[in-house]
Amino acid sequence: MKPLFTGILLSGLLLFAFEASGAEINGFVGYSSMQVAPNVSVKLINGKSGEVTDIDETNFFGKYSFEDVKPGYYKVQVGDITRELMIKKSNQEKRLDIDLSVKDGAMDYGKTSSPASTQKPASQGTPAQAASNNQTLANQIAGVWWGYAGSTERKIGLCPGGIYMDYTESSYSSGGYSNQGAAWGAASQSGGQGSWTIQGDTQSGVISVRYNNGSATTLRYSQINDPGCLDINGSTLCRSSATCQ
Repeated sequence: MKPLFTGILLSGLLLFAFEASGAEINGFVGYSSMQVAPNVSVKLINGKSGEVTDIDETNFFGKYSFEDVKPGYYKVQVGDITRELMIKKSNQEKRLDIDLSVKDGAMDYGKTSSPASTQKPASQGTPAQAASNNQTLANQIAGVWWGYAGSTERKIGLCPGGIYMDYTESSYSSGGYSNQGAAWGAASQSGGQGSWTIQGDTQSGVISVRYNNGSATTLRYSQINDPGCLDINGSTLCRSSATCQ
């Protein structure tokens, strides 16, 4: 009887732990649909009482998250923008992306504007002008490069000082992008950190990446017709920031 009782007790505890775990709210904040907003404060507010229940700060890639959220009516506030959502059950994952450039904060992934329309890119000199040394070229290319391919988001951080970061997130999408982001749910995520060096000029060249785990990769870049954007290994990535701050 004792082993049977112990098994029943453990099963009950596991079931309780499963039911007790709360929901998760996460998403991205951008200065526009194409420009990431890092290090921005995000508040989770109880929609009924108005009480601030949690505060997070967007990371390098503009992502925030709140965990162990109880079912109920909530507001997510970033600056002057407030968006509402309802958590109906525990263990639910709710994604809410926020565009700071529009009044209601709704992120429209269908926009085709590039970061060049909202932010002047760092000076790159004459396009065909070769950098006098690698450090000069690194300063010209440095920044956060961001883009979408199908339903996969990719960000590359070529940070000043030789620090490298990358991040990809593949998502499910029903019939394309959704203005409210409701059709999006993270399918997979990956990323890494390390260091980078560059060879070439402002027109084209090679970026050598060494990850902290010892692995390495090569990124080939070239200028394209869209100002502020590069073709990096066959993907169009646009600069959303000249620094990694």
